[in-house]
Order: sequence, then C-alpha cells, then structure tokens
Amino acid sequence: MAAAPARPVVARAAQPVIGSRWAAFAALSLIFFVVSAGAFSSIGVVLPSMVKEMHWTWEEAGIGFTYLGIACGFASVVPAVLIRWIGVRATVGVGAAILLAGFCLEATTHSVTSYLVGTALIGLAFALVSTVPGSHVLTGLFKRRSTVLGTYFTIGALGGVAGPQVYVAVNAITHGWRGYWLVFAVAAVVSGLFAVLTTPGKGGDLPHEDEPPEQVGPARMFREMRQPAVRRALMTPQYYVIVGAYTTYLLINTTAHGFAIQHLIERGVDSTSAAVMFSIEALIGAAVSSIGGVIGEKVAPKTLLIIALIGTTVGMAGLAEARGFLLMSVFALGLGVGFGLSFVASTMLLLRYWGPRPYLELYSVMCLLSTAAALGPAYGGHVRDVLGGFSEVFWACCAITAVMLVATVFLKPPRLAPGDVVVEDAP
Repeated sequence: MAAAPARPVVARAAQPVIGSRWAAFAALSLIFFVVSAGAFSSIGVVLPSMVKEMHWTWEEAGIGFTYLGIACGFASVVPAVLIRWIGVRATVGVGAAILLAGFCLEATTHSVTSYLVGTALIGLAFALVSTVPGSHVLTGLFKRRSTVLGTYFTIGALGGVAGPQVYVAVNAITHGWRGYWLVFAVAAVVSGLFAVLTTPGKGGDLPHEDEPPEQVGPARMFREMRQPAVRRALMTPQYYVIVGAYTTYLLINTTAHGFAIQHLIERGVDSTSAAVMFSIEALIGAAVSSIGGVIGEKVAPKTLLIIALIGTTVGMAGLAEARGFLLMSVFALGLGVGFGLSFVASTMLLLRYWGPRPYLELYSVMCLLSTAAALGPAYGGHVRDVLGGFSEVFWACCAITAVMLVATVFLKPPRLAPGDVVVEDAP
C-alpha cells in the first residue's frame, strides 16, 4: 500500500495567538456583524440628524452612500490579492484599522468632505473584513462548510437588524448622533483585535491555503475572460438580465437604506417606529437568506429571481406611499424577501446557465458592473432637493424593478456550445 503523502510543513509563527477554530469563527462573525451594522444598514438612520445639524443638502448626504457603494464594489477583488500577499491576519488587521478610521471620521465630522471620506473608508473596510477573508478561513477550518457559512452569513445579516436599534439606544442616552459613531469605533477596535488574534497568518494552518479565496483577483479574472466559455457567456443577453437584476437589488438596497427613515419621518412616522420597521425588514432578509440555500435545492433559481423581484417591487411601492403600519409592513416584508433571495437566485442562475467552470469570472464581472448601483443615492438625494420628497425616487425604483421582472419572466436558457457543463435543472 502506498504511503499517504506527507502534509506540507507550515510556519508555526503564523499560527493565531488564540488557536481555536471556534474562536476564529466567533471573531470573523463578530467583525462581519459590526461592519454590517455600521455600514449600509444604519447610516440612513443617523443621516437625518446629521443633515439637520450640519445643514447639508440631501444630495450631499446621498453622495456619501454613493462613495460607500463604489468603494466597496471596486475593492471587492482587493482582499483576494492581499490575502495571497500578506495573509489573512494582516488583511483583516488592515481592514479593521481602516474601519476604525472611517467611524472616527464620521464621529468627528464637521464638513461634507470628511463625511464622504469616512463613508469611502467604511466601504473599503467592508470589503477587507467581511465575506472574502471570512469564507476563505472558515471553509478551511470546518468540514461542514455549508453549515458554518450559512451561520456566518446569518450573523452578518443580523448586524443590519441591530444597527438601527443601536442608534435608537445611543440617541436616547446622548441626545446626539456622534456617540453612535463612537460606539462603532470602539466595536471596530474590539472586533478587529479579536480577529487578528484568532485568524491564521500568511503561513497559517489552513487545509487549502494555496487555493484562492472566494473571489478571483484581477489578473486571473482578465486572463480567464479570454477563455471561450467566459467569452460566450459575456456575449449573451441572458447574462446581462441577471446582472441587471442583481444591480437593481443593490440600487434599491442603497437607496432605501439611505432615505427610507427620512421619508417615513416626513410622512408622519416617528423616528423610533421607522427604525424598528427598518430592523424588521433586515430581520426578514436575514431569515430568508438563512433558508435561501435550502429553498434553492427545491425551487428553480429563475422562479426565486421572479419572487425576489415581485417582493422588491411591492415593497418599494409600499414604502413610496407608507404613512402607517400597514404599508410599512408591506415594505418590510417585500424588501426583506427580495433582498433575502437576491444573492442565491442570481448566483444559482449563473451556475444553472453556464456551469461552474466560468462561474468565478462571471460572478466577479457581475460584482464590478453592479457597482453602478452606487449612483442611485446621489441621484435620489438630488431629486429630493428639487421635488421636496422621496416618493418619486421610490416609484422610479419600482419602475426599474418592474422592467427587470418582465425581462426575467421571458428569460430563456442560453444556447450552449459542445463541452459546456451546466447544473441540472431543479424541479
């Protein structure tokens, strides 16, 4: 019998200070929770107070969300490059330091410029400390990868539930918005140090340390885009319908999170109730996300995509006209379902139509193109300054989603070339 191949020797100096895999899971989940709570999900809750005190226009406030989205989108390939270069621990440490700088800038801002720089730093940090390093480490430490990743993503999503409530609690105590950012600055320090102490370094003992993280780097992406399967996919209208649907989710996500609280306040809803409804929407999204993979095993991804688009359209219509509990509930349920299904529906449809071989490259291009969604908040803020309300912005989002819904209903699988392998269609 042939001897088993010897395991490669790893540098012991690169081992984490706290060596438990459960400690690594807790730390990476915690920092994902913190950045999710302090970024997209709750900036819109604190913005009305910032705009009022600093006498900003809503266009200026919306540009902050645009900077946040653009920085996060364009930095999406940076973690993969940094992990190969300096290791996971250093990558997460750099991200935590940038996150701290962003929160501190927001806490001390007295100008639009520092506000914009702060949001850009938070967006960059989001890319560096969240899904790419998290999924890379956890899939190497645990055998039951699907279970641990599902739990990890659910904890991150729960950050969106907690963020608005953190602001409500801090504002009740301090009667101001700066303390809110200081709380997150402290949380960035604690979670960042915990992550640095528990994640492997450059030579960490990961079973797949030579494999790339979840998302490919730019060099490989452009090299692999020359492959026939990738080129064929990029030339099909089906690919751009999927990208359009994914981009629409991000557009509505950033726009709704940026302006929904102020919109509801202007329509007679008190700020605490608006924040609670925002948290309920995030909670529904987290719950749907946690079971999305199970649903995807039973339901075809095109069907999931249609359900997500219907939910998003109805939810935005409810938000546009909301004045009380009923339509706010429509908003929370519709957007929660839409956001919860958006990732699994879009990614599974890519796999269903073109198979696993070109998936990473197609997914990376989709992430890059979807950065255009970050322009939504800047335009939405401008419309608010001109027209005096956000209803028209949200109705425009409904119209865009309805167009993508019609395109998805008529979506047909692309014609495949010989040798292309796809996932078998679900029931």
